[in-house]
Amino acid sequence: MKYDVKKKVEAIGLTMIIALFLLTLFVVVIVFRKWKVFLISVVCFSIVILLVFKLPVLLQKSAELSGEGLDQVQVGSLIDKDDTSQIENNVIYLALKRNPKILMRVEKDIVKELTLVTEPIDTSISTMKGINLNSTFADVVHNYGESYRNLRFVEMYGVGIEYRDKKNGIIVQFFFDNDKPNSQVRNIEVIKR
Repeated sequence: MKYDVKKKVEAIGLTMIIALFLLTLFVVVIVFRKWKVFLISVVCFSIVILLVFKLPVLLQKSAELSGEGLDQVQVGSLIDKDDTSQIENNVIYLALKRNPKILMRVEKDIVKELTLVTEPIDTSISTMKGINLNSTFADVVHNYGESYRNLRFVEMYGVGIEYRDKKNGIIVQFFFDNDKPNSQVRNIEVIKR
């Protein structure tokens, strides 16, 4: 089964579960007039949904990502506004003047997020552990380890994986067309929480 199909089946399954649950609650309230059952069910369902989406993050092993960034720019570091330039039609990201293929989100002169312009592909830009847009899924796992988490509902790419440094609040995300070992990295994002 291809990953795209898995994603669609997962989304449809979740939607059907929610729809059946709401229909059941509607019948309970309308037919039996059981408001307490309704409220308890909503609370329980909310807890289940939170566990389904948050438990994988809570159980994920922390990776050591201190000092992580792109092309020697680290998330969490100070940046001089003179080293950046505004991007046309974009109020969220700034471009790094010395390398405009690196986009960054800056809050109060601190780099909060780094991402790459993926067209044209520039393999000279890499993470602190040497991963670039020419690296493969296998390279990422070799350099960063097995403690990654698969991202759900990845737009534009087939697969996304994420490493988290819970102590330093750093997240590194890699995106691929598929999860085969030879699949090339299509984009990299480094985020400071």
